[in-house]
Amino acid sequence: MENATYIGLSRLSSMRREMDVLANNLANMNSNAYKGERVLFEEYLKGPTDAKKVSFVNDFAVLRDTRVGKLEQTGNTYDVAITGNGYLTVDTPQGRRYTRDGHLRLDADRRLVTSGGHPLLDSRGRDIIIPQDAQDIPVIATDGTVSVGQQQVAKIDLVSFENEQELRKTSQGLYATDQEPQVASAGSTLVQGMLEASNVEPIVEMTAMMELLRQYQGTQSLMDAEHERMRTAIQRLGRTA
Repeated sequence: MENATYIGLSRLSSMRREMDVLANNLANMNSNAYKGERVLFEEYLKGPTDAKKVSFVNDFAVLRDTRVGKLEQTGNTYDVAITGNGYLTVDTPQGRRYTRDGHLRLDADRRLVTSGGHPLLDSRGRDIIIPQDAQDIPVIATDGTVSVGQQQVAKIDLVSFENEQELRKTSQGLYATDQEPQVASAGSTLVQGMLEASNVEPIVEMTAMMELLRQYQGTQSLMDAEHERMRTAIQRLGRTA
């Protein structure tokens, strides 16, 4: 197989990966706090010597768009949106995880939990429990303090990380990381009764998908032409042998 075919295959493989990422963005355009992703490419040189090295395409990483999505009013007492680069801390059977999806509710034990049922943790690493005899509607302050009437119940643990790109997606809008969480900066606050929407822009994603499809078809046509050239050359050599 000639180098042109190898190069074409490397490009097709990379574009298929890019199409998967674009499709996933579109599938999550209505997911709370979802962050769009983009594939990063690099040139990969391979060959026996520097003079004979061939340039291939390599998709070496996926970059997450960490921009804050639009904040939307819900009117739900337990919904919270995060401004800035903070994350909520939750407890799961696999250990602590982090999320920006602030769609919360009370479970049977009156704990604040995520939509997936994972307990939200306070700044001391404990579950946040709304008292059974609470008469007033809980108020969540911008710094995460949860109060019922004059009683301060807890303070939501709002954290940040040195490198958000190292956060690993797990499931249900949660992230895992080996980084040590830090106290979120003053620019990261909570807004009660609101949720952060996905930052995916459907028109942009659809345009990128159509352009990628045209590139894929063009690359495939070039490979077909190269295959036909090689087949014709072999046939002609066979007749002259």
